[in-house]
Amino acid sequence: MLQAEPGAGKSTAVPLYLLDASWLATDTGAKAKTIIMLEPRRVAAKSIAHYLANQLGEKVGERIGYHVKNDRKVSSNTQLEIVTEGILIRRLQHDPELSDVGLVIFDEFHERSLQADVSLMLALEVQQTLRDDLKLLVMSATIDTHFIADYLDGAAIIECPGRSFPVSVDYQESRSSHRSGKSFGSTVNNTSKQLCDQVMTALQTPLGEKTLTEKQQGDVLVFLPGQADITRCVNEASKRWNSSSPSSPLFLPLFGGLSLAQQEQAIQPAPNGRRRVIFTTNIAETSLTINGVVWVIDSGLEKRLQYDPSSGMSRLATVAISKASAEQRKGRAGRVQEGHCIRLWAKTKQATLIDYQPEEILSSELASTVLELYAWGQTDYHTTPWLTAPPLGHYQTAVSLLVALGLLNDTHHLSRIGKDAVHLGVHPRLAAMLLRCVTPTEKSIASDVAALLNEQDIIARQENIGSNVDISQRFMALQDYQAANKNDRPAILKRYGLKRNIVEQVMVLSRGLHNGLRQPALSMSQLSDWQSHIPALLLHAYPDRLAKRRSKSNRYIMANGKGVALPDDDALCGSEWLIVSDCDGQKREGRIYAACAIENSQVLTLLNEKLIETKIYALDNKKQKIVGRKRIHYEAITLSETVLADIPQEAFIECLSDVFKTEGLSLLNWTARCEQWLSRVQWLADYTNDIPNLSREHLQNTATSWLLPYISHISSLAQLKTTNIFDLLTANLSWQQQQELDAEAPTSYTSPSGKTVDIIYDKNQGPMVSIVLQEMFGQLSSPVLAYNQVPLRFELLSPARRPIQTTSDLANFWVSSYFNVAKDMRAKYPRHRWPDEPLLAIPGHSRKPRK
Repeated sequence: MLQAEPGAGKSTAVPLYLLDASWLATDTGAKAKTIIMLEPRRVAAKSIAHYLANQLGEKVGERIGYHVKNDRKVSSNTQLEIVTEGILIRRLQHDPELSDVGLVIFDEFHERSLQADVSLMLALEVQQTLRDDLKLLVMSATIDTHFIADYLDGAAIIECPGRSFPVSVDYQESRSSHRSGKSFGSTVNNTSKQLCDQVMTALQTPLGEKTLTEKQQGDVLVFLPGQADITRCVNEASKRWNSSSPSSPLFLPLFGGLSLAQQEQAIQPAPNGRRRVIFTTNIAETSLTINGVVWVIDSGLEKRLQYDPSSGMSRLATVAISKASAEQRKGRAGRVQEGHCIRLWAKTKQATLIDYQPEEILSSELASTVLELYAWGQTDYHTTPWLTAPPLGHYQTAVSLLVALGLLNDTHHLSRIGKDAVHLGVHPRLAAMLLRCVTPTEKSIASDVAALLNEQDIIARQENIGSNVDISQRFMALQDYQAANKNDRPAILKRYGLKRNIVEQVMVLSRGLHNGLRQPALSMSQLSDWQSHIPALLLHAYPDRLAKRRSKSNRYIMANGKGVALPDDDALCGSEWLIVSDCDGQKREGRIYAACAIENSQVLTLLNEKLIETKIYALDNKKQKIVGRKRIHYEAITLSETVLADIPQEAFIECLSDVFKTEGLSLLNWTARCEQWLSRVQWLADYTNDIPNLSREHLQNTATSWLLPYISHISSLAQLKTTNIFDLLTANLSWQQQQELDAEAPTSYTSPSGKTVDIIYDKNQGPMVSIVLQEMFGQLSSPVLAYNQVPLRFELLSPARRPIQTTSDLANFWVSSYFNVAKDMRAKYPRHRWPDEPLLAIPGHSRKPRK
């Protein structure tokens, strides 16, 4: 484990020094074992290869070579091969022993990309099980070295200081952010224009200051979150500083979507000594050496993919960088001399940055990774020796997708096409599409479509031009470009608005896929009915993203249940069905970026065996009746729905169980008698374990046992409303429990006058009777309920039946407060009885008898 500061020579001095290591030599005297060095980015791999070859006075491809996507330069003399991460995984799958390799170097490992993590895991397993002589070297500037060293079985840690120069730091928070009180993290919501304005203001320091010394007039590196921000800033800066003038700086973009030639143009010194202002993503944060940079302007932002396993989709979010990234970016200004860094956030916000960004494996879609691991033999999440384990839900979602694509079988082993898919070098979705092709036409179309979808979009997004997400149009553009001669191709590029470097990358991959399928490419004239072939093929790759239009709108529901929407001005608006290959994972409705229309008849034909007929019975609240519907659906998409004329009795009864759980007991003939019985049970249950506490929720959820089996003759809610359920309700208690209920929580109370009054049971205030006071004459004391624990409470009423006294202690009432009550009532009700000796008076009517 080598930790060295930026500028120490990790990527340059170390590999050259190790070329002559004695342990690379073989015992047989044959060619020495080689070194593989991983770089996270293509442009860095090529740039370092050229630099190292130049140091040896050689051309690339001799002792120093490289292998990146679609491009390799090596020879039989190559001793050091610089590769990108996916290349090493492919090589490990092909040659698990890495038989001709003596050392694998993992450069810039602090970036902790998903493929770097997996590559290290597989290489370590090779070392531990097959090649104890294989050496591994992990290099980084900013990383938890002890954590990595422990993972590598206690590997040695070497620390080395860098050779960087001091860099001054200036913080320039935007005025709008300051006025609004936004935190640094919330600046991710700033519009691209606001960010551009802030960058232009910051550029005035290195470009507009007349007092700058000659040393200070170096190149400027501007870190921005994404391609759109870079394009806007390049255009705006070119206008403000008149880039066409020979004395003006060159304003150059640098991001992963550019061709290698365009990326190298930004890295190489400008002609005639012109100053450069390079607008870049985090591609220039590490590895790349850009000579002449003295100034860094840091937006403090970057784009990161955030995966949502519930929808199976990712969205590109703009987030604040980490402290480690801020330090890396600042260091780019101090590689050749003292430098200057302008940070576009407040100094007080610096402390709020996280130390390191979360590892990519924690927020990535894992289908490709899981397929690679299954091919390697690692098929158990819990026993896989992760450096950092991904979320289990992400892993399980990936396994489910591979099963749905047919790459894993039902027993979760690699299927025949799953084994083939590993070697195609495209996403498992696209591999599944390619490997299900049968005819030459299908294979040729699928190869081009897979290449189009695996690379960046070949059509450049342009302002003031309507949206265009149609995959078929891209296929047609690719066919026209491939068929055109060299002189006609510029016109094709202009007609479709194509990005030439991306088109060329697509063509290279397409040729490789054609070769992999052993199918020569067919011309457009040979591709009969290609318009219907494309959606049919895409359905193999995206079975969960078949999308049906919602009403008359540009909004769609996909088979996986996720909502998506087309831009309002897209040519595909109005299509009833789409197959969506690219969309973001917004929480509400994701935006569609690539899709293909498919006809309804084709959907029915292709999905014939996967369509499911379901009969659904549910309560119609408006009609207050249970309605049956027959639905034909594919996953979450309903293709048709019809109302059933008749509902079978057993279906009606089964549906009632679910209806009760949502609608409650209101659907029943729930009388006052039922309500009082339930109140008695609930009250008494608080005083004894012999009586169950029957809640309404319990009765709703257990209706299948105490109610439904005994009302099988009912076929409508109207009948249910008139059915006496009291005896069924009371059957929730045994005979013995019912006897206890009647004794300890009786239904009613009979007064000395013989009048019977219902007892009201309240869980909070206890049992109570409301009765006219004169009916109680002769009742010496309050009856006691609940096993002699709770006295019955009396609400004594006036002749007008208004409460005049409430008591649970009648014995005390008669000898105390009764006399005050009687005195007040005699004045108010002189014609009614208010005797001085109430216990001797005859109970009954309150009115005095006529003389």
